[in-house]
Amino acid sequence: MQLRRLFPAALVSLALFTGTACGSSSNAKAPTVPAQWGALSPSERATYDYIVPYGTSVRIDAGQKVDLMPKELNVRVGESIRINNQDTRDYMIGPFFVTAGQSLAMRFTQAGVLSGECSMNPDGVFTVNVRT
Repeated sequence: MQLRRLFPAALVSLALFTGTACGSSSNAKAPTVPAQWGALSPSERATYDYIVPYGTSVRIDAGQKVDLMPKELNVRVGESIRINNQDTRDYMIGPFFVTAGQSLAMRFTQAGVLSGECSMNPDGVFTVNVRT
């Protein structure tokens, strides 16, 4: 029974010790925190609005470069994004999965970073930096 109580305390101590030891370097980077979001209603206007037009999959299959999304988007908490996929194919657009013929709409509610592969820009990555 005593061991169960001591184990969490030992983990916290270890984490604090490790954080202090590793954090003293001037080259240490702060950990990346994923941003948080909430739903945006269909009637609400988005701060950032993107459309994947019908025929985009045909262009990609033909080897054409598609440039519909930026590599990086800097937003503030409270701003929103809508991605309207008018094509017949589902896409990963950075951290977002947008199905064919559907829209994804969200409001950013907490600072952080969201990133992932993206076939909608030549760089192949889409990152959203959410700041307060």
